[in-house]
Amino acid sequence: MKVEVEQVETCVRRLTVEVPAERVGREFGACYRDLQKRVKVPGFRPGKVPRRILENHYRHTVEQEVLQNLLPNALSEAMTQEGISPVGQPQVDEVNLQQGEPLRFVATAQVLPEFEVGDYQGWQFERRIMQIEPSHIDAHLERMRERHAELHTVSERAVADGDHAMINYQGVLDGMPMPDGAGTNVSLEVGAGQFLAEIEQGLVGLMPGDETSIPVTFADDYREAALAGKTVDFQVHVLEIKEKVLPELDDEFARSYEDLDSLEALRERAREELEEAAVQAADNALRQELLAKLVASNPIDVPDILIQEHLRQLYLYQLRLETGREPSHEDMHVDVEPLRELFGERALETIRGQVLLNRLEADLGVTVTQDEIDAEVASMAERMAQNPGALKQQLERNGGLDTIRGRLQERQVFQALIDTMQITDKAVSEAELASEASETATEP
Repeated sequence: MKVEVEQVETCVRRLTVEVPAERVGREFGACYRDLQKRVKVPGFRPGKVPRRILENHYRHTVEQEVLQNLLPNALSEAMTQEGISPVGQPQVDEVNLQQGEPLRFVATAQVLPEFEVGDYQGWQFERRIMQIEPSHIDAHLERMRERHAELHTVSERAVADGDHAMINYQGVLDGMPMPDGAGTNVSLEVGAGQFLAEIEQGLVGLMPGDETSIPVTFADDYREAALAGKTVDFQVHVLEIKEKVLPELDDEFARSYEDLDSLEALRERAREELEEAAVQAADNALRQELLAKLVASNPIDVPDILIQEHLRQLYLYQLRLETGREPSHEDMHVDVEPLRELFGERALETIRGQVLLNRLEADLGVTVTQDEIDAEVASMAERMAQNPGALKQQLERNGGLDTIRGRLQERQVFQALIDTMQITDKAVSEAELASEASETATEP
């Protein structure tokens, strides 16, 4: 098979392919023989229809079948022959198929760039680890108390912030009940921001058994067009009020929560957990800073098809965030070109980072063993209070093990890079970290 390769761009190859006429002729022959067995033509016995008759009636159909049989295999063989690993599906055009002649076509493929990663050994970074203060421990213990809170029914007072109210409600729009705007025995935490804010605040001061109407005006750009700019009156009936009762923070609480014997021991355990989390956060920030410098130091070209896919994923993520709904079929196939102005630079840097990490993984000889994957699954199972074997089977079914392998590979790549650099630890306050994050967010 004759193949000519042209480098159109750094990440684009144009292949002109010619499949020998003999191979094309054999495929035509096979297709016509198969067709001869299946078709019925008046005046001819089954299987005895002359090929010239079949060509007169079915030439276009047979040509399409020959292309379907030949072209994908020829394209794959051409890629292998020339040592090209396409990213995504190559685009095929200029197809020329004639009986008795070679099959000719042109394929345009996007490929990963060929490059060497610039020198990074000896780079210097500062790992900024947040100091754990008594106030952090206090807040951590309060969250533990919240997780062990009990709800007690109250009947002698009105709804207050923090209460759990059981309600029935019915939305009324333009004097008509809304079929999708009703709820029965709905429990909501007042002030938690999990329901419409006007309703949550409108419940404050109501007693069990009270009924009221709470108007809610939706913004002009509300995600549901039927409600945009409209005011809905919600008829609300308070069924029950429950207040949150937190356990006392004492030695008894410590003994019930962990295998500890005193509140002081629980505080020490909380400090250890917070310090471990602070180190993990500092490690993540360090990896992001390192990756950003790698990307800035290696402004490589990358396949545009990868940027397009990342733009699409960014759009879908933003859509879920803003609307709270799953994307539609049209959303999944959105035209990404208008997204380049908003997300293009971000997508380019992300894909460059991924390509660089993949190259470094190969350069550094990073491999993840099955034992390492099993250990990660066991650690996950312990945190989630699940059976390790059952969790592993679940991850095998949904592709989660591949995600774990990729995460471990990335972690090892970063560690191998960091081992060649100069890293200095510095303890900083929460306020300092927040200020730095704010400055970073406002940078152009």
